[in-house]
Amino acid sequence: LRAAAASGRRPCHLRSPTRLRAAAASDDYGAEAVVRAAAVAGLDRVQVFARAHCARLAGDTPQKPELAKGQECDVPFPGLRATPWHATEELGWVARLEEDWREARDELTAFLALLDEGGFVKPETALCPETGRFEKLVLCEDGSQSMKTATRVGRDHFERTLALLRASGAPLGPAPVSMNRQPPNSGLPPHSDNANFLLTGHLGLVVPDDGVCEFVMVDSEARRWREGGVLLADTSFVHATRNDCEADRVVLHFTVWHPDLAAAERDGIVRLHEALRAAGG
Repeated sequence: LRAAAASGRRPCHLRSPTRLRAAAASDDYGAEAVVRAAAVAGLDRVQVFARAHCARLAGDTPQKPELAKGQECDVPFPGLRATPWHATEELGWVARLEEDWREARDELTAFLALLDEGGFVKPETALCPETGRFEKLVLCEDGSQSMKTATRVGRDHFERTLALLRASGAPLGPAPVSMNRQPPNSGLPPHSDNANFLLTGHLGLVVPDDGVCEFVMVDSEARRWREGGVLLADTSFVHATRNDCEADRVVLHFTVWHPDLAAAERDGIVRLHEALRAAGG
């Protein structure tokens, strides 16, 4: 971190184990330093993951990873259970979100009442070039640091929603939290989010019921959103969305860490991606 600070690089969001932090705080801080730091800390899977990213940065052609049917991921984190859908019935944080979901729905309703048009924006991403009429409203840039990275609209209009996520105890990942809106008679085409170490959570806030409105796993079952219900999916599997109804569908979108990751491995992944961003990788 000292070297990252000296170079003006933004420090990572999550706190790393002492040995990993000390080994990574060198003058040649970068992806290779994370490889060495992971070795010092005994984080074998982080070391393998970091080496694969280093190979891609160097222009090497990596060996094609072994993936589950329907999964697409350029550099998967090794050894994680690969299943498109994750059960939510025994997750305490899911129960807490589902109990108090109306807090988020009420803030959404109040925000929409202020708008004639606008607020939501069409996202641009190489992961899904054809987003059609899909729109999102980003509430914070990093779910694991929700209030510190809250956008203006998140601070001014969705304070209770962000507090609900934080208080639920969900193991929120370092990715944006947003309201995702799918207009009537539209959908997202099949695509992968290209990362298997995070799971995608959707809390249904506005779900029409006059037609088919579902989250589609291309090589698995589709599941319908329901108001007040959480869907938890591994979106490194190719997936799509479908809203054949006559009204908008809106979900609270967030990510959580894959449950097979140890806390030290989560920290190692964050440090690696900070180094990759600094290197332009």
